[in-house]
Amino acid sequence: MKDACREIARDCLALQARRLERTLTRIYDHALADVGVTGSQLSLLVALALLGETTAARLGAELDLEKSTVSRNVARLAEAGLVDTRGGLRLTPRANDVIRAGHKAWRSAQRQARAELGATPLKLLESLSKEARS
Repeated sequence: MKDACREIARDCLALQARRLERTLTRIYDHALADVGVTGSQLSLLVALALLGETTAARLGAELDLEKSTVSRNVARLAEAGLVDTRGGLRLTPRANDVIRAGHKAWRSAQRQARAELGATPLKLLESLSKEARS
């Protein structure tokens, strides 16, 4: 039993991916704290900016998110005055300001994440990301 547990703890790709995701989330969320959004929220705002007026289903499909995740996050962004949900989803003028302000913080987080990952893991992550989008 202990050997099986050690193997899973040491070799599980899903566990390693979740650890990496949590590390990256901390970096981006810390960088964006002064902007007032999380990295996940900025990603939703950016997707809405690129899609234009859309539906929650389309947004979820674009970001590969569960319906409940989209609903919960859109509700938070609407409460913050960043997304207008009447008759579809669209950014408010305030959201555009948040994206502009968040861009500088995002760049800082990008530099930090790249530095912490190092060249080899970064190349692997970028390769996996491109393959998943194909």
